[in-house]
Amino acid sequence: MLVILPPSETKVSGGDETTTLDLAKLSFPTLTPVRQAVLEQMVALAADPLAALKALKLGPHGLADVERNAQVFSSPVMPALSRYTGVLYDALDIPGLDSAGLTWAKDHIAIFSAAFGLLQADDLIPAYRLSWDSTLARGKPSRVWEPVGAALWAEVDDFVLDLRSQGYRSLAPVPMDRGVFVTLVQPGPVGERKALGHANKKTKGRLVHELAHSRAAISSVAELVEWGHDRGYVFDAASYASGRIDLVTSGS
Repeated sequence: MLVILPPSETKVSGGDETTTLDLAKLSFPTLTPVRQAVLEQMVALAADPLAALKALKLGPHGLADVERNAQVFSSPVMPALSRYTGVLYDALDIPGLDSAGLTWAKDHIAIFSAAFGLLQADDLIPAYRLSWDSTLARGKPSRVWEPVGAALWAEVDDFVLDLRSQGYRSLAPVPMDRGVFVTLVQPGPVGERKALGHANKKTKGRLVHELAHSRAAISSVAELVEWGHDRGYVFDAASYASGRIDLVTSGS
């Protein structure tokens, strides 16, 4: 299986000072030309800091992120799973996994970035700032990622557990026959459940930690429901429709 997470706006700075970005070494090479084009647009936009702040939806304190984009081809890199931080990644708690769980995480976790598209956990990337709703010279990131979605998912052999936010999912939706998109909702009747809200990210992080800890091997929606039943996660089979399923939780 492949578990796809959203990126985070906050990122760890730095990396191995002897390294820089090598697009040819990233996973899913069908995305290389798009990655190159997006990053070049980011660099060009950074040449006008005020325009960049507006396009990236940042305030005056965001100039450091604009500078990150200006140096995206020359700044040091680190594994994607170490680069991203924040509530979800804190709850994922990679340092708390044993060696087997850590190996599972590196093999089965991916992140879908507006700048890089789909990344494996150990792909080496620099710090940057670009969100799914940012604006580049050629428009929103969805304009470049949507057209390559079919080719991308053809490269992915595993059952996909899509834990992205709706915004990042919109960049390249997973085909219905390739996996399932998980919607975190509060208890209630099917079709009337409210979104989980502020506990969404923390719950996703804990879920993926448990997937890694248990070294989950899931290849269908039915197996996901069964895995959840055994570990206290209510994936409601009755809610499954059009490639998405409810994970019913209070978030506590």
